[in-house]
Amino acid sequence: MQSYDFSGFHFEAGPDPADARYLRVLVFKDQAPFTDLHGAQMQKAFPLSALPERVEQFCRRFATDDAYRTGVMLKHAFACC
Repeated sequence: MQSYDFSGFHFEAGPDPADARYLRVLVFKDQAPFTDLHGAQMQKAFPLSALPERVEQFCRRFATDDAYRTGVMLKHAFACC
């Protein structure tokens, strides 16, 4: 499992237990799960072929760019609808 820390956010990347074809990144803020607009822990999936640099770039941008983080959360919230 790989982890990243940026601006009070902590990210844990590891195999997705629901689908072995993906890498799942879980998001934490101040040592607590960071929740999405539905109240579930925020997570992002990447194909296993994703380069570590791509995952790190997502984590860094999510932690430091408020507009990007809001966009990701909105996209995530409406993906189920």
